[in-house]
Amino acid sequence: MKCGLILLSVALLSGCNTINRNIENAGSAEQLYRSAKQQLDRGDFLGAVEGFETLEARYPFGNFTQQAQLDIAYAYLKQDEFDSTIDAADRYIKLYPLSDSIDYAWYMKGIANFSRGGSALERFFPRDMAKVDQKWLRDAFSDFDTLVNRFPDSTYVPDAIERMTFLHDEMARHELETADYYYQRGAMAAAINRVQHMLERFDGSKHIGNGLAVMASAYRALGQTDLQQQTLRVLAANEPEHPALTNLKK
Repeated sequence: MKCGLILLSVALLSGCNTINRNIENAGSAEQLYRSAKQQLDRGDFLGAVEGFETLEARYPFGNFTQQAQLDIAYAYLKQDEFDSTIDAADRYIKLYPLSDSIDYAWYMKGIANFSRGGSALERFFPRDMAKVDQKWLRDAFSDFDTLVNRFPDSTYVPDAIERMTFLHDEMARHELETADYYYQRGAMAAAINRVQHMLERFDGSKHIGNGLAVMASAYRALGQTDLQQQTLRVLAANEPEHPALTNLKK
């Protein structure tokens, strides 16, 4: 038994020595970075991550290692490894809080959360964002919001704002569809509560009018005429041409 343990220890030491020799012989920080970056540019994302990690192991500090952290996040993102993307971005934010590129780290986090639930076929079969895990959308919105507020001059802000607008409407649509689900099943109080939640959280969304229409219909079903009329007045003030104004008055 002791012989077996000795052989195992020797094998482990030999393996460690091989890894150390590989790191020592890998080249300068710049050479390591350029080699890994070439793999990244070729689309060899796994090889690129390994190369950047070798750079970090040999040169834990320096400009090339700092940039490698962002490139690792990007490589993980291209492989749809969203948790790893966020971990790499978070690590960069923690290690380099004063970096000029920290806005890009926040942008990567937002893109990773925004992309969850997608696939290579999304160009042909788009995701229904109102039906994906809403926590992902909330996290993406929060990441982009941090970027916009902390780094208003960042080149990534215009895209972040556009995505935030889209997320705002899709999260509102999720609440609307949930309210309609309750309404169709006769749970009028639940439908009203869901619309109220939508009005509080997603003011300005293009789905507000339809939400008010569901609320007015639910009040009518409950026989609460005063609240129905009050809701219709709010709807008329926001969307005077909404078809529910005619239908519900009938």
